[in-house]
Amino acid sequence: MKRISKMDGVLLLNEIRFTLHEERPPLHEERKVLIMIQSIWELFNKEELFECYQCARCTGSCPAAMVMDSYGPRETLLRCLNLGQEAVITDERVWYCTTCHVCEDRCPQEINISELLTAIFNLAAQRGNLPEKIKFAVDMIAKTGRGLIVNEKVMKDRQKLSLPPLDPLNLDELEGIFKKTGLHEVIDLS
Repeated sequence: MKRISKMDGVLLLNEIRFTLHEERPPLHEERKVLIMIQSIWELFNKEELFECYQCARCTGSCPAAMVMDSYGPRETLLRCLNLGQEAVITDERVWYCTTCHVCEDRCPQEINISELLTAIFNLAAQRGNLPEKIKFAVDMIAKTGRGLIVNEKVMKDRQKLSLPPLDPLNLDELEGIFKKTGLHEVIDLS
């Protein structure tokens, strides 16, 4: 893989910053992503740390990458560095991450990939780039307090297993959490 010089990295970061400032002032999460990119870029520019590009331990131990050939934390990190955050937050593959943190546990350079991905998730959500399945799950939780549909079959299966019936949940507490976290501003929960 072709190595990128430190000067190219600085130019890339400046280009990302210019693009962000040109469109609108950076949001809190955009700043966080830029800071993470800059700190990761600084790591990658130390000659002895260029092996990060090649070890791929993060992808080799990623449970999502094991079942999705088109995904890997290493690839996401490199796309973010080489193409900028817009290319990553608009790519649905970023949502394949399970946030299990195995990538950073296995990284010999201790790069906090999970924190970068969480910032990317938040920024993508703020921009409305959420997969339909996630929107559906959040909507289910908002309306029922549960992430799954509880229908007659589920209730009969619970009865067969001698499990107690599921009582209705108090949704006021959930609504308070959604408001406090700003989720209601990201997803229409009406």
